[in-house]
Amino acid sequence: AVMKAAGFVGMSRSSKIEAKRNGAKSSSSLDVAAIIKLLLRTALHAAVIQSVVMAIDYVHYGKIVSPTLNIFIYNTKGQGDELYGIEPLSYYIKNIFLNLNFVSVLGIVALPVVGVKALVQNRQANDSTFSAKMLLLLPMYIWLAIVAPRPHKEERFLFPIYPMLCVGAALVVDEVALFASELVERFAPSSPWNTQKMKQGIAIAALIPIVLISVSRSAALVANYSSPLKAYSRLHEHMTTVRDGPITVCVGGEWYRYPSSFQLPPYANLAFIKSSFGGQLPQPFTEYGSKEQSRSLQKGKFNDMNEEEMDRYVDIQSCAYVVELVHEVGKVSSSGEGHIPEGLQYMKKAGIKNWREVARYPYLDVDETSSLHRILYLPFIRQGRVAYKDYTIYEHLR
Repeated sequence: AVMKAAGFVGMSRSSKIEAKRNGAKSSSSLDVAAIIKLLLRTALHAAVIQSVVMAIDYVHYGKIVSPTLNIFIYNTKGQGDELYGIEPLSYYIKNIFLNLNFVSVLGIVALPVVGVKALVQNRQANDSTFSAKMLLLLPMYIWLAIVAPRPHKEERFLFPIYPMLCVGAALVVDEVALFASELVERFAPSSPWNTQKMKQGIAIAALIPIVLISVSRSAALVANYSSPLKAYSRLHEHMTTVRDGPITVCVGGEWYRYPSSFQLPPYANLAFIKSSFGGQLPQPFTEYGSKEQSRSLQKGKFNDMNEEEMDRYVDIQSCAYVVELVHEVGKVSSSGEGHIPEGLQYMKKAGIKNWREVARYPYLDVDETSSLHRILYLPFIRQGRVAYKDYTIYEHLR
């Protein structure tokens, strides 16, 4: 009877093992099917969205075109995006950390953490959540593998992975909390810290410094770099009360901080005066936008080598307003930069008495301010450690 019982028990264990194996195979098959289904659904959605985008582009361009394909071709061929400047890999590392601080660190290590835990616990085959986590995180690493080696780097290229970094950071905190709770249960089973309390405690401990740094960073961006928005809002208000008819607003080296055409009244347009920038500047659309008819009306030339086109520039006399970044009155930087901005130079040549200051707003002087205060807003130790230039609007007196 004992032997039979032992045999029965042995068979039961074998059955359990076999059942686990079959369950693992079934789970693996389901995972593969789910992945294929997800990829097909993603392809379908992408095709629908791309078709709508191409239809809209056809209305505006007058021909069938795929901007996504054009961007891919342009940025993968030689002598393409690198014409607009190249940066080392550290550029992305700095920007990711600046924007997401410790969330970026936790997010980047998410896949190794999840993978190591699954490997240690031997859960790859029968834990469906592992496959789900892999699907969530892998696109982030694939995207980085595509954009990181490119010589030309821009912060906006990182935007698609920010949500995945946040998800990855949450997964890491969750895995660490589970691991900590398992240690407590094993070595201190009588501890009042159960799994739920452990999770909450670790989550709060991780979130407090992240939130504080994020708030400080956001405050620094507003305090240090919001002057262009304030200046153009003030200019819009001033023009609507003082001037009427066609108005030309001129910028020199500050052309790239111009927010958008929404910042100017409908009867005003942006123009460029020659500055130290030697690349190709944009030009406004005609009434036909990007359609073929614009070619007969568009006066400026275009090139795909980012070479300077002189037809973009106007004479200072045609400017009703000039927006320029200048040093505080009477101040010269310690770096020896006594350079007078191009806008002021042209105004002096044309007769400085014919110009008056409308408004000025403080804009951080990055050369005279330490990295700490450029990055974070630290109110109690800020005084005397932060230097500013003036984002200034000048009006031409007719």
